Amino acid sequence: MKDPYVNLRFMKSYLTALLIVGLLAVPSITVAQTSPDQKRLEALVGQWRIDVDQKPTPLAPASKATGTQDCQWFAARHVVCRSEAKGSAGSYSQMQTLSYLPARKQYVAYTVDSLGSALVAYGQVAGDTWTFTTEGPGLNIRLTLKIAAGSYTALAEFAGTDGKYVPLSEVKAMRAK
Repeated sequence: MKDPYVNLRFMKSYLTALLIVGLLAVPSITVAQTSPDQKRLEALVGQWRIDVDQKPTPLAPASKATGTQDCQWFAARHVVCRSEAKGSAGSYSQMQTLSYLPARKQYVAYTVDSLGSALVAYGQVAGDTWTFTTEGPGLNIRLTLKIAAGSYTALAEFAGTDGKYVPLSEVKAMRAK
């Protein structure tokens, strides 16, 4: 009769070896799959000084704010940006994750903020212009980023059921580091 503990020890050793081999293989797979499209996100990595110009809407008056944004690579695939701004309307915080989705051949921006908003937008890049749009019935948001050396501008626009875009806010950013 075989000892059940011997079989259990063998299985644990076998599973441990498989796990180690799997973990060692992951970094080489990850590096090999980084595409030029993912590398384009590098333009956003860094620390930024931001000026926010909130446009008047039926829901809120115009206001201005200033602050900082820190964008860092996450897992060599995504850029995560954290923003803090203060102005006449109070404090505002935002976190945004930017990624490239090879299966869709599109960029994606997932944004959450201190106002309770959460937004997913898909986009494309043409030259120095990145354009993201939401995919929702009756409520469409377009975010247009224009990136230059050491700076960028971001224009957020809203379109209702009539399809006409109206400016919501404009951000001007200068690279701090």
